[in-house]
Amino acid sequence: MAPRPLTPQAPCGISCAVAKRKQELEELKQPDQFVTFWTHVGTFLQKQRKPILSGIIATLVAVALVQVGQSYFGSKAATRSRAFARIEAIASAPLLPESGEAPKTDDGVPHFKTDRERKEAALKEADAFLASHGSAAALKDGALLLKAGYLFDLGKAQDALAIYDELAGRAIDPRLRFLVEEGRAHALEATGNLDKAIAVLTDFAAAAEKDGFFRDRALFGKARLLEKKGQGKDAVPLYREVVEKYPQSVLREEINDR
Repeated sequence: MAPRPLTPQAPCGISCAVAKRKQELEELKQPDQFVTFWTHVGTFLQKQRKPILSGIIATLVAVALVQVGQSYFGSKAATRSRAFARIEAIASAPLLPESGEAPKTDDGVPHFKTDRERKEAALKEADAFLASHGSAAALKDGALLLKAGYLFDLGKAQDALAIYDELAGRAIDPRLRFLVEEGRAHALEATGNLDKAIAVLTDFAAAAEKDGFFRDRALFGKARLLEKKGQGKDAVPLYREVVEKYPQSVLREEINDR
């Protein structure tokens, strides 16, 4: 029997390039660059339960990864991602105990006595990011959203509203659009303009009717504001629509409580 021919080997250049690519991907998956940040964001938002930041995890994760991917995992993109990560890492840093004792291990972020101090520091970090990396459109919009959220939490709803209005007035990533509109509605509510807040959510709910993207939240927000105005009868059909049309919505339990 004739010996079987040897399988041709791929040129070294191709195999080496593949191996190098895998190594680059593994290096850029290190926790200090990406995983730890998104874990911090998830933990922080779960604790805060702020409606103004709802959904920001999924949207910013997608936007950030696309931004990095388009740059072929280049060093500049990695630097921007780390800088962006530090904003929320500071906002979610553990508070010091009442004794004021410093943490035993160094986690790379400062620690604060109060949540207000922590938010103020995160706000400064967001400003620093915007000053240094403001040319990265996708991450810039994400940083502006975070900044607006911190301003809102610090009781500066009017300043937050200015940012939301800026973002609403120009083209942004569609995945961030609802976060902008929901933020505007909350800021308008905080500044006493309930009618305009309701109008913002009404417009977004109408725009989202085709694909249903965050429409349940828009309807819920509108119903809640109507209820706040004393128009409970007008709110009930909206609550019912959320329950009936969006059975998987995370808002079902809160609607049932109401």
